[in-house]
Amino acid sequence: MKTSIEIIKPSQEEMARFMVHEVTDTLQNVLTILEEKKLFLVGEENGAHYKIPFSDILYIEVVDKKSFIYTKDLVCQSAEKLYQLEEKLLPHKFIRVGKSLLLNIEAIKAVSPTFSGRFEATLINEERVAVSRKYVPDLKKGLGMRKRL
Repeated sequence: MKTSIEIIKPSQEEMARFMVHEVTDTLQNVLTILEEKKLFLVGEENGAHYKIPFSDILYIEVVDKKSFIYTKDLVCQSAEKLYQLEEKLLPHKFIRVGKSLLLNIEAIKAVSPTFSGRFEATLINEERVAVSRKYVPDLKKGLGMRKRL
């Protein structure tokens, strides 16, 4: 696909134009990202509310029906349900890797197989999270891995 970028004056409105044969899932993800104004979540810890950019989130986990957002330095609670967070984050390189876990693909340092078809992801902060067997194919696809692993 041919691409081009034109730098414009700050007074001009930015825009993106696509000339395609069909709207693919990848293009739909790009459009979602471009149209989205809010690229952060709000999390709460000890009464304080934090604005957490998507890129800072390592993973989101549900424990006792409460959603927790994990970054390198912070663990905050979110008022949103996991399925709501998943809808917001899927176009931004997040994948579900368990019934109660969303993982930022960009936060993965390494993955390795474990028992009975499961995987373990080592994150950039050296924390390890389990990838359920059911979600291993999604993980491999998200990482661009071949099927033989």
